[in-house]
Amino acid sequence: MDSAAVDQFEAGRGRLASLAYRLLGSAADAEDAVQDTFLRWQAADRGRIGVPEAWLTKVATNLCLDRLRSAQARHERSAGAWLPEPLLDGDPMLGPADTFEQRESVTLAVLTL
Repeated sequence: MDSAAVDQFEAGRGRLASLAYRLLGSAADAEDAVQDTFLRWQAADRGRIGVPEAWLTKVATNLCLDRLRSAQARHERSAGAWLPEPLLDGDPMLGPADTFEQRESVTLAVLTL
């Protein structure tokens, strides 16, 4: 794999991680999905890919949806009410509106306690 292909992937890594986090609700699962996307990118025929950003987004989305379907098929359930995994302020997975949502989730957690 050449450095240009790695640079293309790295340029969109933050966006892919943010997308995966929003779909999966777990930073660890999101990072796994991004790594799986990179493996698919590495194996792909990049000469046939017209818009790499769109291709990477589609692959990451499909991997996340597959993980969610797999968890549903295994009938996995959380013990209590589902709350997203907290992220630290300034985390690259946080989008512009997410910092407000993060503060609100902390407020909800305190109220729940």
